[in-house]
This record gives sequence, structure tokens and C-alpha cells, in this order.
Amino acid sequence: RGCERYLQPPGEWVQCALESRELLSLCLKKLKGLNRVKLVDASFVWTEPHSKRIKVKLTVHGEVVGGAVLQQVFVVEYTVAHHMCDECHRSEAKKLLESIC
Repeated sequence: RGCERYLQPPGEWVQCALESRELLSLCLKKLKGLNRVKLVDASFVWTEPHSKRIKVKLTVHGEVVGGAVLQQVFVVEYTVAHHMCDECHRSEAKKLLESIC
């Protein structure tokens, strides 16, 4: 609900601004297989704020057969799921109770 908190499994909510280092770190932790290659660069790709999408451009390189080094750039797209953190949930419940009374 605009509190800029993201769920870091198993149940911790982390406050991160859009395009911040903290959010980039959270996105990179969700990628599987990143430990098999060396991460050279990671940056955000601009998207509309209301699109509920976060795009991260990654540059990785790894060694292939024969000692050759392969470098690749690709974009990973994340979809922001709409969930309420515990604090926002309590706040909404309180507002609902106040409106009923």
C-alpha cells in the first residue's frame, strides 16, 4: 500500500525504495544459479512505476570448456505481488473498525 516494503522470505519485511541498493540486493538473492557465474554488473532498467514490474540488467561471465570466458548481458523481469505487510494490515484493520463505529 505504498509503504515500500518487500517480503524477504521466510517472513521478514524489508523497507526498500525503488531502484535502491537494498532492492537490487533483494532481487539478486531471488535468482537461482547466480552462484555458478561471476556477476560483473547489475543495474535497474526503467519501467513505469504503476506497472508493478521491476527489471534488472545483469552482466555475468563464466568459464566454459577449454578455458574460454563467456560474458553475457540479460534482463530479468520481476513482478511485484500486491501483499500487505503486517504493519499496513493492522493500520487498515484499525481504519475499518473506526469507520464502523
